[in-house]
Amino acid sequence: MEQHSGLNELIDEYRMVLPAESRTAQAIDAHEPIERIALRAIDDGYTEFSQRVAQFMESFLRRAM
Repeated sequence: MEQHSGLNELIDEYRMVLPAESRTAQAIDAHEPIERIALRAIDDGYTEFSQRVAQFMESFLRRAM
């Protein structure tokens, strides 16, 4: 899925607070797809972040309809 600039901002902001050794940070740094980043966030225990990503994607898709 192509990433929207607002989603990129959310990811960039969140990346700044993540420790470099977290799988989420590594996925972001590797520019992995947002779906994989969200799954890594869940694995790392950052469920709030994955929920925010899901909400953003839902809102974006609803506006596109």
